[in-house]
Amino acid sequence: MLRLLVAVIAAVAGLMPASTFVVAQENVRFIYPVQIHTASMAALPEYVGKYGVKLEVTQMRRYADIQLALTTNQADVAVLGYINLGLMEEKGFHNQKAVAGVFLGGQSLTLRRGVTAKTWKDLEGKSLGTAPNSYAELLFKSTAKLAGADLSKIKTISFASGGPPAQAALRAGEIDGFVLWEPNNADAAVAGIGDYSTLDIGDNPTRHINGAIVVNAEFAAKHRNAIVGLLRAVVESTNALNADPARYAAIAQRETGSSADVVKMAIPHGTLDYKLYQKETGALLKMIYEAGITKVDTSPAAAQMLDYSYLMEATGKSKQELGGE
Repeated sequence: MLRLLVAVIAAVAGLMPASTFVVAQENVRFIYPVQIHTASMAALPEYVGKYGVKLEVTQMRRYADIQLALTTNQADVAVLGYINLGLMEEKGFHNQKAVAGVFLGGQSLTLRRGVTAKTWKDLEGKSLGTAPNSYAELLFKSTAKLAGADLSKIKTISFASGGPPAQAALRAGEIDGFVLWEPNNADAAVAGIGDYSTLDIGDNPTRHINGAIVVNAEFAAKHRNAIVGLLRAVVESTNALNADPARYAAIAQRETGSSADVVKMAIPHGTLDYKLYQKETGALLKMIYEAGITKVDTSPAAAQMLDYSYLMEATGKSKQELGGE
């Protein structure tokens, strides 16, 4: 009788549609910044479900705000700048680990059309808009100072999130340029009021590493399968958008509200990349210390800030293949 009952249940189950069986999903609180080059993060909800993950998504504009949210337990996983690893380490926050990359580049120095600067010292005496404590500002200051510019002679004007206020100030000649992330730079170029400077804020040993996926280490340890599943979705999303520029542009346009022309202008100024770069992380942390951005040299702890185990499990690749040493 028992065998017959089991057989009946199995037969009925075989007739039920696959969609009837729902994979148990783990909730993950996820924050990322709205930018052109976070399109792969915007696409994640399309991929994570099959890996047993349900994202509770929050969007923010600045890494500084996202860092605060992560360190105050308002998020389990967040997209931050590699630079935030050093800032958190300096402040005594050790419960965060970078587990994958998101993108390189995506931020630039834009100068008002007609304003030129062939060297970093040529920026002395000029006024530049920046978002205070943003990665773009910190990277700019570090690169400029190490290249010999006197930062005290470069006037910075605050534009917390860039956008229309920064564009209006550039158009009116109130600033000579700005250091911001996309699509701000592309907006100015398409509008004909600014041009990408030949001075590259990422032209240094950091190779312009920018966004990384950072986890609450305690949460990740307790929910390893969820983090591995999330990273599998990250790899899939990244590869899919890199292989389909039209879809990439459509998602970026939808997320940022930018025009097709602006998105087309912006995309080549960044690269979607899920690898996690250890050598470049150390170089960045050393650079911001030498530039006086941090008071403590956090570069010796760079290796401890990166946890490759989740990405290795998600991809089946070695640490070295994923940007480690």
